[in-house]
Amino acid sequence: MSLKQRSLALLHTARFVTFATQCNDHSPWASTVEPRILLNPLRFIWFSCHQSQHSQNIRQNPQVSGSLFRYDLIEYPEIGLDGAQFIGHARELSDEECISAYSHFYQLTPFDDTQHLTDMIPLEQLQKNGHSRFYQVDIEQFWLVDIESWVTHKENRRVSVPLSYLNDE
Repeated sequence: MSLKQRSLALLHTARFVTFATQCNDHSPWASTVEPRILLNPLRFIWFSCHQSQHSQNIRQNPQVSGSLFRYDLIEYPEIGLDGAQFIGHARELSDEECISAYSHFYQLTPFDDTQHLTDMIPLEQLQKNGHSRFYQVDIEQFWLVDIESWVTHKENRRVSVPLSYLNDE
């Protein structure tokens, strides 16, 4: 499978992403979220409590890094997994942007649709006076686990994936 095929397969099927942010005292903070992954350009949207640590961190320093992985892949019987790491800039979405994000978030899920329909948070709770907000991270660099290096040499490396590969065709 090519880097492009692997990347797109992972982006279309990974359910959770872990974001790393930095607190005011420079200590690291990691949070796992269930985003919607959008292409053209590559970005992740999710919602979180406005007062959560990672939300506060994003308002103070928009630089984030993160990872996503799958451990149940039969395509790679040697190791059974594939994963990616990334860096990007995150931000809280405006009230106007929340309307589009809300549609993307609840309409584009490849997972349990019935759960999302019953657990939908009203849009008003994701805007100005609500308890949560939508956030978006725009991906600036993306790397895949170098499976060949691991299988051949048992070296844990990453291989850079051009963002131009990550367009839905």
